[in-house]
Amino acid sequence: MTKWTIDKLQKLQDLRDQGLTVEQIADQLNTRSRTIRYAFERLHQLERQGRFNPTTSSTKKRSTKSKSTGSHHVNKNGSITSSSLITIKDGQKLTDKQLLQKHGLDPDRFVIERYVSNAWGKPKPDSTSYQTKITVKPITYDLDDVIKSINQDIKPVKPIKRHNSNLFKNTLIVPLFDLHFGISTYDSMKPYLDQIYSLIANQPYTNLLIILGGDYFHSDSMTKSQTVKGTQLDHVDMQKAIQDGTKFFNKLMTYAIAFSKHVHIISVPGNHDSDLAYVWGLGMKERYKNEVDSFNITLNTWAAFNIDKCGFLIAHGDVAKNRLPLLFASDAKEIWSKTSYHAVFWGHFHKEVVSDDNGVVTFQVGTPKPSDNWEKRKGFVMSRKKLELFEFNKNRLTSIHYLES
Repeated sequence: MTKWTIDKLQKLQDLRDQGLTVEQIADQLNTRSRTIRYAFERLHQLERQGRFNPTTSSTKKRSTKSKSTGSHHVNKNGSITSSSLITIKDGQKLTDKQLLQKHGLDPDRFVIERYVSNAWGKPKPDSTSYQTKITVKPITYDLDDVIKSINQDIKPVKPIKRHNSNLFKNTLIVPLFDLHFGISTYDSMKPYLDQIYSLIANQPYTNLLIILGGDYFHSDSMTKSQTVKGTQLDHVDMQKAIQDGTKFFNKLMTYAIAFSKHVHIISVPGNHDSDLAYVWGLGMKERYKNEVDSFNITLNTWAAFNIDKCGFLIAHGDVAKNRLPLLFASDAKEIWSKTSYHAVFWGHFHKEVVSDDNGVVTFQVGTPKPSDNWEKRKGFVMSRKKLELFEFNKNRLTSIHYLES
């Protein structure tokens, strides 16, 4: 067993000042990584007790600065691998955006593909340092084409006149999962817009929440039809897809703002279009920033929110579907604890399934999109094409409105 004397601990500090990782220090000292981690725990313990005050060189200052922004390596496939030493408070969870920023990467230009982290030590009693390594890929899109499609025949935005009514009540959730514009068109979706208008014009809502649940567009690329992972799809006209998707969303927003007191939009990524939809969503957020109460876009797998005593978690459904109710309780504690009704929304499978998982009601919602050629070849054409709107009072679900063309 290694006896960690003051001289040996100072040697550890010197190697750390040089920017070496735990594994690199272990290799240099011909020992195991967990032994080095124990040594750093011992070093920090002695520091807190005032029994050891390691000397640090100017190298440490340079190393700390470089580590805060990360060291980057460009891979052959165009992805970037970044390593960085990050210190966070115990219990703190970093979002993808925060993690990218700590690695010195622009979250509007990159998306995380994978990451690993190893505990380095505890520089303070309430903080832990982690050696993190992430691999990111550039968000691939033709920005000029996206802007051109969004701004097709654009007119100056005029403030939308809100309907004055004493009949405002309840919350309406409009889950937009798997619309796949490119397969769906504005014309195919217009009957659903008409039904939404009839519903909310006759009964204005206190809160109206629009969920952009992923796969709003069929493809993640403007120039070729493929998913985020590069799976080839039947060709669609993505410039027209963005025009149709934007026109549909603008009309829906006009109705939502006119016939509800508060409007909220929340967006999570899908497996078909996460990069493209993220950029498009930023454009919509800028357009409606003065008209809505909130417009939240995330690249995380899921997002949670609450309205009154009803708590909700949303995800596309392609990742961690069976763990979402437990993730709701464990990773969204603040929302979970102050709400008495808990629901999870996801899509991805293009069919409706409702279940009660120990008090968490999960809604796997369907889609109104027409069947594409792949679905026809595979025989996945039997689910009903519909939109589902969910109405809540302050405490629970009161009704589900089924819209069919």
